[in-house]
Amino acid sequence: MAKKALGKGLKALIPDEGFSPVAPDRESPESWAREGAVGSLPVEKIVVNPFQPRKEFDEAALEDLKNSIIENGVIQPVTVTRSGDGYQLISGERRLRAVRQAGFKFIPAYIIDASGDSARLELALIENIQREDLNAIEIALALKSLVTTCDMTQDEVAQKVGKNRSTISNFLRLLKLPVEIQNSIIVGEISQGHARALVNLPTPKQQLKVWEQVISKKLSVRQTEELVNNLFRQQQEERTRDMPRPSEEVVRIETQLRDRFATKVKIVQKRKGHGEIHIQYYSPDDLERILELMAR
Repeated sequence: MAKKALGKGLKALIPDEGFSPVAPDRESPESWAREGAVGSLPVEKIVVNPFQPRKEFDEAALEDLKNSIIENGVIQPVTVTRSGDGYQLISGERRLRAVRQAGFKFIPAYIIDASGDSARLELALIENIQREDLNAIEIALALKSLVTTCDMTQDEVAQKVGKNRSTISNFLRLLKLPVEIQNSIIVGEISQGHARALVNLPTPKQQLKVWEQVISKKLSVRQTEELVNNLFRQQQEERTRDMPRPSEEVVRIETQLRDRFATKVKIVQKRKGHGEIHIQYYSPDDLERILELMAR
């Protein structure tokens, strides 16, 4: 009996004698076609998956795959589910494209039961996310689809795809970056590490400014992180410089309050005459003591 397993090669799915590389003139053997079975399907009856996470297909790599298929056949079957009178692809769009370019009429396929758009979306996204050749934005968009379309929490998504919740959050944060930076990740100009440093900057304008430096100076991830940290320090220093200096009257009141409450007191002056008073306490009893003094 064929194992219901994905990603382990053809021999994990069917016996050796039950399969030979697909040929363009092979007659249709669709009498075998049932859920859990593996065999050849007509290419013309397979439609691509609208939920495919991969948005970019390397034409040179696709040409290499086509040549390999012409020479050796299709080694690993695609995964499909029934859809009307035909089949919808769950995974394996590169192989399907290469087979079509090679002029083959049939492709080995593994049929699974995935009725309903939600189930198909979930299967397609999970299978593709677990592959290592998607870029970070494609993964992030796929994860977002699982959260929004499949109505999953980030914890549930993490369980489904075998990643930590923090990893899921980090991927999703990349979608907050300006589209120029997202495209830069897709085409490989910058890495996910660069992007994770950039997303910490508070505004798109700052993110784009630093991104332009990363590209022009060919900064490493570590250099990008240092640049972002330096910007944070500069901004903090500027905020400190811009804060109004406490007047003699404020300093006098601070001293009086410290003496009265026997603890640290800080008056923070802000613009337009308003501000805050910070009174520190060190235990619940200390807080009770200060409150009693205030009530007197």
